[in-house]
Amino acid sequence: MKGKIIILLFIITLTSFKLGSGTAFLTCKSDSGRTEFNAELQDITGILEKAELRIDQTKMKYTTEESHIIFDPKNGILTLYIEDETTSDFPNHKYLKFWSIPSSFKTIKDEGHHQIYEFKAIIEGTEPRKNKENHTPKIVLNCKLEYEI
Repeated sequence: MKGKIIILLFIITLTSFKLGSGTAFLTCKSDSGRTEFNAELQDITGILEKAELRIDQTKMKYTTEESHIIFDPKNGILTLYIEDETTSDFPNHKYLKFWSIPSSFKTIKDEGHHQIYEFKAIIEGTEPRKNKENHTPKIVLNCKLEYEI
């Protein structure tokens, strides 16, 4: 009986910890509110789970076709490069470049397995709106990155 209680306590202790990886949520918006960018990153520097760029209510979604992420919070750096499969709406090169402005990078919360950062970033990529150039201009965004495991 005593052995079963010890095993039960051991199992309860193990399940009380959050094991594995977490998803980092990146939410960004321009000062005008016309442009928004949202992304979900597995373990911040790992895998792009999904991303979406919205300009003037027109959305472009990105899958995990090919992405590169660099994250260095000590130096205020978060960069994303996404190259995605083309579609009938976007038959040419479909891509997105995103980079933080290091001087704006602030740590809001850093408590072990929960971090929150705020910063400004620049984004450019394939233009989602019809009757526009093929590529967006460089757009400055206000961003928040939150990660918890």
